[in-house]
Amino acid sequence: MEEIVRENGVEVVILTVPADEAQVTVDRLIEADVKGILNFTPARISVPKQVRVHHIDLTTELQTLIYFLENYPAKTE
Repeated sequence: MEEIVRENGVEVVILTVPADEAQVTVDRLIEADVKGILNFTPARISVPKQVRVHHIDLTTELQTLIYFLENYPAKTE
């Protein structure tokens, strides 16, 4: 993985691994010079201050979608 990341100049990744593998995977990505991580795992990962992490909570996002579907139905013409 690290070789592919470096060879392709990947700076931003989407993290979608099992929670128990998240930190190990992140550590490897940081070694490969990744600068940003979109974290879809429930794990809270530790990164150096120069790496940006954005956590996505799928449960909250799903609840928001359901709320809008129920309270703001699509208009049909």
